[in-house]
Amino acid sequence: MKKGLNRTLSVISKIAEIAGWIGAVLSLILFAGSFNKDVVREIVAGKSSMVQGIGFELGLITNTGVINYFAVSMYYIGVAIAFALVALIFRNLDIILYTISGRYEKAESTSPFQKAVVKRVKKIGILSIAMPVFSFVLTAIVYVVSLINGTPVDVSVSLEGVVIGLVCLCLTQIFSYGAQLEEEVDGLL
Repeated sequence: MKKGLNRTLSVISKIAEIAGWIGAVLSLILFAGSFNKDVVREIVAGKSSMVQGIGFELGLITNTGVINYFAVSMYYIGVAIAFALVALIFRNLDIILYTISGRYEKAESTSPFQKAVVKRVKKIGILSIAMPVFSFVLTAIVYVVSLINGTPVDVSVSLEGVVIGLVCLCLTQIFSYGAQLEEEVDGLL
């Protein structure tokens, strides 16, 4: 039962990682297209003024109906970076699953209480916190530049990634303590 679940979760995390990298590449392609105003008009046509990224929202159209081309470019950069962070989170999750299933050659054991797992859970926590922090910085830049240019747009940031990241960092402490106890027990045997 456990092996089947681990393999299923591993497949799902690998698919999510690949989807994240594909999303990042496609977003960078759209970013390159955002320098062509005709392409931007075509993309934005018929859309609401607010578009949602991963963990943030940006207004691409001002209150007067003018397209904010800087916001469009920054939106695609933000989405590309967010997709890359998601891909890295799922990559670390996949490595954890490989480690505890005994399929990872660098694993010390199949126990979840080992340094490699602690390191990966910590990376997931840091990446989860990095996403909303990055989104906040990006939206702040767009907001300030838009104000300076006289084309203010609405922005919004979701901070739920901070909570997830803090939970992962707390789990890191638990796994670290478990690894320390397992080392001590192994030393007694």
